[in-house]
Amino acid sequence: MFKYKVFDNFLINEDFQEVSKLNLGEISDNGKRVFHNRIYKNGKIESSCISKETIKRMHDKYFSKALNVLEELSPKKVNLYEYSEFHIVIAGKDYIYPIHVDAHSKLLSGVIYLNPKKNTGTRLYEENKKNFIDLEWKSNRALFFSRSKNSFHSYKSNGISKRITLIYNLMTTNVKEVCKIDGNSYAILKISEYFKKFLRR
Repeated sequence: MFKYKVFDNFLINEDFQEVSKLNLGEISDNGKRVFHNRIYKNGKIESSCISKETIKRMHDKYFSKALNVLEELSPKKVNLYEYSEFHIVIAGKDYIYPIHVDAHSKLLSGVIYLNPKKNTGTRLYEENKKNFIDLEWKSNRALFFSRSKNSFHSYKSNGISKRITLIYNLMTTNVKEVCKIDGNSYAILKISEYFKKFLRR
């Protein structure tokens, strides 16, 4: 199993209540919507559903903790950091996201469970994709890991309620260096991306 960290009550109550009560609208039973929010090293903020003041406040509070997790899990990636994502993801009650590994641009992948009180957490897989563990859903529980070629995981809603999460990622645009650290071929990655775009046309 790849390395990961779990924190209960990750957000202080003020922040948890604010992001949990956002008016995100409706979602189809099988649908998913992502609300993008980012803050860059130079202080620039992009906001779609969380106020810029809240993004700045949360960055100031939680960045050092997230960076410490990255340093523990993948210290060679720390110096590649360029910006943070605070995305809100709402998934319909029947939504299923298949087994995958995250994009190379994600230095540290983080998910914080928001609403409802009961839903389905994240499934983490062994390299063979057959053996797995289910991380139990708990409001304000955070899961972090640093992507690798074997960090297979999936998630789904429980068929009863929509699933709302805060995605807190530490990001880079230096994918070539990440490939080097992870032992992946940058050339093969770019070819794969090209063909995926070609097939989507």
